[in-house]
Amino acid sequence: MWIKVISLRSPTAKLVSLLAIFFASILIFKTPAPTSVPVKASIPGPVYRVITSERAMALTINVVWGTEYVPKLLDVLMHYHVKATFMVGGVWAKNHPQLVQEMVRDGMQVGNHGWAHGHPANMSVAENLTDIAKTNDAVKHAANVVPTVYAPPYGELGTAVLTAAAELHMPVIMWTIDTIDWRPSSDVPYMVNKVLQKAQPGAIVLMHPTNRTVEALGQIIQGLQSQGYHLVTISALLKMGIPTGDG
Repeated sequence: MWIKVISLRSPTAKLVSLLAIFFASILIFKTPAPTSVPVKASIPGPVYRVITSERAMALTINVVWGTEYVPKLLDVLMHYHVKATFMVGGVWAKNHPQLVQEMVRDGMQVGNHGWAHGHPANMSVAENLTDIAKTNDAVKHAANVVPTVYAPPYGELGTAVLTAAAELHMPVIMWTIDTIDWRPSSDVPYMVNKVLQKAQPGAIVLMHPTNRTVEALGQIIQGLQSQGYHLVTISALLKMGIPTGDG
């Protein structure tokens, strides 16, 4: 049997090469390009504490009712040269702009505590967005500052709450130590001892404007300072370390 060897220079060889290239190109162009799978950005979790090597803590005061004790709390804070974060409700800020202005004038941070102390866990993302944004607008209108942190009413959490806050680039602030100062049985010694015993670097203390809080605040500040802690705003504390969901 004779096998005919085709010369690479012959017209037949050139035709074969061209056909091979042609069919290869068809295969290449028909092969679908790999599609990238979109990765959903993770939603930041709530902040219960900041992991830090600095002996720093933050006092937060949630305000949605009354006016009597806010000036007194400010007086105590100013006396000890301490900065705190007041988480205010939108309706309250709208009705008492002069007190929001006083907070800002005294160097305090003003945060967002929802519009009318509703239940954010029962709201949709859109409803939470509206609730938080309305409160930001009320604070801005009252004192020309825009809150950058959000403390959900009742400490209620959920996907809708966290998603809405994340869309507004606002960390969700919870607490490490709850003074439970709104409860009649929480007297001054109880609140002071609880805070001082549970103090730790990066801790967040939750308080409200009550007469017992006014009485306890000075003792809490003195006790923490004697332990070597300095008290800062929430935003300042967040810059000192890594926010964590562990209280």
